[in-house]
Amino acid sequence: MRLGQKIAELRKKNNLSQEGLAEKMNVSRQAVSKWESEQSVPDIEKIVNLSELFGVTTDYLLKSGEPSFELKNEDINDKDKLPVLSDELVQKYLTTSQKSSKLRALAFALIIFSPVCIFFTQALRYALDTKYFLDKYGDRLTSIISTIGYILFIITVAIAVGLFVYSIMNVREFKQLKKQNFDVRKEKGKLTSTIKTFHKNNDKYVVFTSILAVLSITGPIMENTSLLSGIGPLITRGISLLIFSVALYFFTFYLCQRNYLSILIKHKKHLPIKLHRFFVYGSWIYAFCVLGILYITSRLPYGLFIPLFDPTLFVYLSITVYCLFTYFFIKEKAE
Repeated sequence: MRLGQKIAELRKKNNLSQEGLAEKMNVSRQAVSKWESEQSVPDIEKIVNLSELFGVTTDYLLKSGEPSFELKNEDINDKDKLPVLSDELVQKYLTTSQKSSKLRALAFALIIFSPVCIFFTQALRYALDTKYFLDKYGDRLTSIISTIGYILFIITVAIAVGLFVYSIMNVREFKQLKKQNFDVRKEKGKLTSTIKTFHKNNDKYVVFTSILAVLSITGPIMENTSLLSGIGPLITRGISLLIFSVALYFFTFYLCQRNYLSILIKHKKHLPIKLHRFFVYGSWIYAFCVLGILYITSRLPYGLFIPLFDPTLFVYLSITVYCLFTYFFIKEKAE
């Protein structure tokens, strides 16, 4: 019996799927599939880990022959068998995870939205900053409006933190799903249908998020081209952050839901080692390039690139491009 056949047989006798074995070996499912189909061979470290996991010798895995002791289905005690997920537990988990995803998405969106309270109250203060109001109320009114803006900012952040903490506590009872392996063979068909339904209903949010993220750049562009003055920049900043917070809500809700589903079926995507290194090194190079451009432009004579170049808008665009590239790169290349 060849190495690939032995790995496949031992995996099945231990009631492990390819995804389950891949997670225990810290590799992708495709790597396990290539081992079993003998398209590739695990390295020495993985051979040792496999022997310890399956309770066989490395000689058995590497050489022809019978194992030092072979696992029989009848020899597996009930306590060693993987527990089965009940339909009731799965439905309760899906309902709770959806609620938790909404709360977590709302928390992140409120964090981005919180400065809008300051921008809008500042705009209101400037709008009321007329001779009539100054003569009648003086600086007291403007101080009160500014204070209200900061209070609303703090309240919004506090609510966001509370929602985030509650979202974590909401799924605390299901923490064993993340730590323990389960026999999902009976639930596999239902879970596959659930995942297809999820993508069918939620993939549109990614497109909607991309559109909103691009639209949120309109305000800084208009401000940078000097099309606005007075309270205009404050209003456009507030509207831009409002649009971006809505985009972040849908995007975070999508990612959280997908993460909860991946935990349920014990299936996680990994970038191959070469692509992972490329992504890490590329991210650092990208960050240094952005910082380098900011440094060089700050040293140039003032007005040389203004109003063609605005540092704040450049950073905003750089972060948006990086986030979009990261999402689509991992989605396409992860295995």
